[in-house]
Amino acid sequence: MHWVLIAVAVSLLVAATVIGIRRTRGRPRGERGALAPVLALLGALALLIGLLPAAQDVASDLGGATVAGTAGPTAPGLVPAGLPTATTSAKPAAPDPLAALRVGDCVEVPMDQVADPKTGEPTWEAGSPAPADCDSLDANYRVVQTGPGECTGNLYKLETSRHDKSGNLIYHLCLAFDWRVGVCYDATQMDEPLKVDCTTPGPHIVQVTAVLLDTTEGGGCPRDGQGAVWVVWEKRVMTVCFRGSDDPGR
Repeated sequence: MHWVLIAVAVSLLVAATVIGIRRTRGRPRGERGALAPVLALLGALALLIGLLPAAQDVASDLGGATVAGTAGPTAPGLVPAGLPTATTSAKPAAPDPLAALRVGDCVEVPMDQVADPKTGEPTWEAGSPAPADCDSLDANYRVVQTGPGECTGNLYKLETSRHDKSGNLIYHLCLAFDWRVGVCYDATQMDEPLKVDCTTPGPHIVQVTAVLLDTTEGGGCPRDGQGAVWVVWEKRVMTVCFRGSDDPGR
């Protein structure tokens, strides 16, 4: 529609120009002479009205801020931008199962025979302990003392502890070898025997008949048809008794 107005405006301006030229050539003034200004004014107004929409179209083509039409839906998968959310606090670490052990509970301590770095003599190196069922063959040590204090008494053989990053004590355990009545052991290494099934064959398989504390005498050991055999630990003031047919010293 604005292009029609522009065409009309041009026609009016041309007509006004023609009338004005005729006037300047000395022709008598009359109604046509007064018509020129009117036509020029109308032409100018029509031109202005016609050019205004065209100018808006050009502005839109050049990236103007106003765009005609209806906004379409947001593209799928896009989300509004925003500030990053704060990270959630880290979950507390699971409690160490060793911290829940009490006196009488059992642990499994892997033991490896190594050479003493100073003397070269064979010795034992303890691995990391883990809770164990006292009735299992893997339970080779039992807890005889807990708490932050130093290990005391004669029975303890190993101690193990752990602290958190702040230096707070998580656990401190004093451990003794787990001698049990009725259980069989491979006594090839008497300082670190192994629990075994009693049907295990071998010259060093022994069965415990009694564990006597606070004594280094074997007179109280149970006797069978072949008498009694015992082993004494002077430092721990403890005597372990075996069947009369056992010979743990072989």
